Amino acid sequence: MTPNPVTPSAPTPSALWRATRAYSFPASVIPVLLGTALAARGYAFPGHAHFDGLLFALTLLGAVLAHFGSNVLNDYFDFVNGVDTRPEHGSGVLTGGQMTARQALTFGAALMAGAAVCGLALLPGHAAAVLPLAVTGLGCAVLYPAVLKRYALGDFLIILAFGLGLTLGAYGVQQAGALSARQWLLVSLYAVPVCLLVDAILHANNLRDAPDDRAAHVRTLATLLTPKAGQALQVFLLFGPVLFAIGGVLFHLLPIWSLGTLLAVPLLLSAYRTGSVPGTAQTHLLFGLLYTASFLFKPVFV
Repeated sequence: MTPNPVTPSAPTPSALWRATRAYSFPASVIPVLLGTALAARGYAFPGHAHFDGLLFALTLLGAVLAHFGSNVLNDYFDFVNGVDTRPEHGSGVLTGGQMTARQALTFGAALMAGAAVCGLALLPGHAAAVLPLAVTGLGCAVLYPAVLKRYALGDFLIILAFGLGLTLGAYGVQQAGALSARQWLLVSLYAVPVCLLVDAILHANNLRDAPDDRAAHVRTLATLLTPKAGQALQVFLLFGPVLFAIGGVLFHLLPIWSLGTLLAVPLLLSAYRTGSVPGTAQTHLLFGLLYTASFLFKPVFV
């Protein structure tokens, strides 16, 4: 680990914002929007459509705060463990000397505390949805960068926490009461495109950092696979959601409006060609908004 250059006594607002890696916010926003939209239209529970604006706002705020907190904590652990050593690593605020490790740890903990407050506000009447989400999210946010990052579990954990966890949590909060196994399974199925695209963001990051991760003995799918296989996986993660949308419409799982996600194909192609992590996040945002919107219209099946 390289020592910090001279660091200001307090981080600037721009440094704090950069530390959150805010460009990745679609990873937490889209699943909450999707789960809420499914509940609002009664998907997986016909005749029981429900939407509560306050519950939605608390869920969304808590998800974003937890996401930003996990990003900051990931930077902290990568820095103190010697994984991030150059200014371009991570968000760059630690390796570039804009924050100290202690400041990053404090900031990350504060963000997670804010997420916990939102969770506590949601807990009464929604414990069945909130508690599993909170435990899973906290475990992924802390254990992954601190311990599990060396065991190639990042892709599994991000799908579990962001793809499935947030979608199911947002749905469960709106649909008060215990959900049936059928509801869990159907909502998980609807979340497949979100799971793939959120992992595409991580995999794009890991493909970029593969040489440095190998040097630091960090295991990711990008370091375990050959470069060609790693790129093939990224093709699947980026374009699998489009195939899912087409197949879902053909097999009457998804409304015909889900074909609107085809409008995201140009961005998907750009994300694949450039390998840009922010570009992949933007693709996730556009596809996710189109996919979520398709559930808000009156359901029409082919």
